[in-house]
Amino acid sequence: MATDRGAGRMPGGLSSLDRGLRMLTFVQDRGQVDAAEISAGLDMPLSTVYRYVQRLKHSGFLVQVGDRLLPGERLTDRASDHPDHLVDVARPFLLRLREATGLTSALSVRVHSAALCLDSRRSGPGSVAFHPGEVHTLYSGASATPLLALAPAAVRRQVLEGRLHRYTATTPDVSGLRHELGLIRRQGYHVTRGWLTPGMSAVGVPVVVGGRCLCALSVVAAENRLADPAVALKALRSAAVELAARVPRDLPAAWIPPGPVPEGDARRAPHAE
Repeated sequence: MATDRGAGRMPGGLSSLDRGLRMLTFVQDRGQVDAAEISAGLDMPLSTVYRYVQRLKHSGFLVQVGDRLLPGERLTDRASDHPDHLVDVARPFLLRLREATGLTSALSVRVHSAALCLDSRRSGPGSVAFHPGEVHTLYSGASATPLLALAPAAVRRQVLEGRLHRYTATTPDVSGLRHELGLIRRQGYHVTRGWLTPGMSAVGVPVVVGGRCLCALSVVAAENRLADPAVALKALRSAAVELAARVPRDLPAAWIPPGPVPEGDARRAPHAE
């Protein structure tokens, strides 16, 4: 679509910046949408939406899980007076977890109804784990499930009422996932075997600060290296308690997971194809 180079405006009187900001506001207000919803809601051609989406994803303002678009970390990184980011505070604990267990360690946070890997420390070139910046569903193994189990009820409902993708034969259905989430809330940890990748297991724990699940710590390895998760679980629990004690009492806004999406948008959850 041609632009007026002198004014930087699109036909219809909106500048490119205006349109981009309207799209970001639309996604931020609803928590998750698809391209067609943006097109209809903003009366914008679908081809234009796709073009803007690609740019916004590349810039880190949007992330995509399946056909759903969610606010990226840059949209939730609101200004803070605190000099450190959660990644900086958690890094020593990830390194300690890797040394104590010999396994890959990961730090994940919830972004609306998806899980974002903020950092990971790999135990070797063949290890499999979330990579920093990767986005997965909130039921994609124990690096994510503690975030879902302790998420607001509206977020849990959104995921459970959505279409769950069966990554492997062991990925649970809705009934099985609901049971597992209750188990996580009761025992304070989760062990998954082959939920996301065949032959891989994970152990994850939530990090709770002021009654809020701030993030999740996990270790990931081949199933034969996690046959008995007791050692890994002990290290994870210790790290979670110490990390919770290290974060500032008044959490920076950028560290706080977004709240539930509006009820009107709780019909569909992001899924991977």
